[in-house]
Amino acid sequence: MLKKANRTVMNMGLAALLVPAALTFSTTSASANEGGAAPAPVQEKVTPSVPQQQATTTTNQKVIVNVSALNIRQGASFSSPVVGTATQGQEFAILKEANGLVEIAPNKWISKSSSYVTIASGKPSASQVKGVSTSTPSTSTASASTSAAKETSTPAPAPTTSTASGSTVNVARSLVGSPYQWAGNTPSGFDCSGFIAYVFNHSGHSISRTSVANYWNMATKISSPQPGDLVFFQNTYTSGPSHMGIYIGNGQMIHAGSHGVAVADLDVSYYQDHFLGYGRF
Repeated sequence: MLKKANRTVMNMGLAALLVPAALTFSTTSASANEGGAAPAPVQEKVTPSVPQQQATTTTNQKVIVNVSALNIRQGASFSSPVVGTATQGQEFAILKEANGLVEIAPNKWISKSSSYVTIASGKPSASQVKGVSTSTPSTSTASASTSAAKETSTPAPAPTTSTASGSTVNVARSLVGSPYQWAGNTPSGFDCSGFIAYVFNHSGHSISRTSVANYWNMATKISSPQPGDLVFFQNTYTSGPSHMGIYIGNGQMIHAGSHGVAVADLDVSYYQDHFLGYGRF
């Protein structure tokens, strides 16, 4: 009788030891399959990075200033504060290139546009940046620089009838960096049609401010644009002709977009998808 009781106790102890293990396995299984399936892994959104050029002069390239005074900006953006000027004939080693500008000294950038500079091979014969403040611009200075309408520190050439198309491009370039403003038509703020009216009326033409659709109807349609002609887009923020810019050559335009007046490449997929045609006043 005693032996039978001992066997019963031993069997109960063995069962007690086995139950937690079974429960533990069951709990783990339920956790892994909650909702009927294992949770999908979280997909991390990866933004492609743009390769950055190293700050080096081993490329053996230099930039030569071709205008009397060219803005030197604090960063690689036409909206960065102006911290000085480069003068005609100055040459600088190119450290970096970004967003249509080149770095000529740490945190000192100038436009690389062929309208203002020449890019050449070789080392510069001079590398002194004249008139550049080494201090950080004050808030008021930065604000004024951001809204500046000119990349050069000299006025755009006076328009003449024989150089009307060239003047159109020059005036348009001088406004790069102006902010966007709905219905704006001055350097303190432009929308796309206000920008067109301002540029053409300041480059030997006389046109009224109207809508993009009306400009499209007014323009002579062309297939081979020249600098100073118009480029039209449709079905952007509204149906039909709805955006426009000024063609400047090399597959580029200057327009007043949502981030202000800027140079844009026409081979960007968005512009290709909404392209309407070219026109001329």
